[in-house]
Amino acid sequence: MLAALLFASPALGAATEREVVFDGAGGVKLSATLLLPAGASEQRKVPAVVLVAGSGPTDRNGNQPPLLWTGLLKQTADLLAGAGVASLRYDKRGVGRSDRPPKDRAALAEFVRWEHFVADVAAAGEALRGQPEVDGARVALLGHSEGGLLVMDAAAQLQGAGRPPAAVVLVSTPGRPLGVVLREQLGRMCQRLNLTEEGTSRYLARNDDIIAAIRETGVVPDDVPPDLAPLYPRYAGRFLQAQFKSDPAEAAGRLTVPVLVIQGAKDLQVSAECDTPALEGALKGRPGKARCDVVILEGASHNLKHVEHDGEQALFGPTVPEYGKRLTACVNVVLRSHAGN
Repeated sequence: MLAALLFASPALGAATEREVVFDGAGGVKLSATLLLPAGASEQRKVPAVVLVAGSGPTDRNGNQPPLLWTGLLKQTADLLAGAGVASLRYDKRGVGRSDRPPKDRAALAEFVRWEHFVADVAAAGEALRGQPEVDGARVALLGHSEGGLLVMDAAAQLQGAGRPPAAVVLVSTPGRPLGVVLREQLGRMCQRLNLTEEGTSRYLARNDDIIAAIRETGVVPDDVPPDLAPLYPRYAGRFLQAQFKSDPAEAAGRLTVPVLVIQGAKDLQVSAECDTPALEGALKGRPGKARCDVVILEGASHNLKHVEHDGEQALFGPTVPEYGKRLTACVNVVLRSHAGN
């Protein structure tokens, strides 16, 4: 009965979308898609969610052309629209139709600072609040993977400014420090490559040294081995330093708003057994009565796609059906509770 009430809509017709451009940190122009559910108007304002992509050059739809096409953020936007919730998804700085990155290395290092990506999320929230069809009191932030870390930092900033989001949604988001998660991922890679125990220890120790140097100095060492270089771009020292110094569970514990955690049980990048409990413990240990919901999706990958066989990344195709059901139900309950605020 509750589900029927949540998803019932008095409006008929199709969802509509339009391009939105807003200023991110440092005046960088960020290009986005606003997807409005059927019936949304200035007279019938709707709740809304900012969708924030994960790591790498990921566009507004959750893709990294030309090779990686998960479509996760576009699929999430469609699911929300079907439940009467608007969304804004944007190309990260330097990606897609947003402003291109500078070519100078020093300027590029400044362009990609972690703090700027966080400020971009907050700016997206303000841009969404300002849309005439959106109820500004019912705007949430949703981040996938690294995007969840950005969302938590942005939510904390907005809390400090007296403009907190109505809720936060963390999808496939690490609950342990990046260095710990990365070391675990590299260890599994060594196993797949059948490295000896001694070879694995040397490899992980070298990676530990690189992380320690970046954490201390904010500079990527000159002698990073070629096989680790893709993880540590020379220009990204300050960005990585901020990540290595951050503890996601601590960040979660600082949130004062309702939080929904969604995690795939078959995720090969973020652990449902280790990361999700860390987030859940921090969230449920918060003072006050802010709501916390945790959803583990059986058989789902990091991108919430169905895993046929253990060890598969499962990047493509539709999301598992349970993702849409649980996401829209929880988001609607929380955002509808803010109606009239």
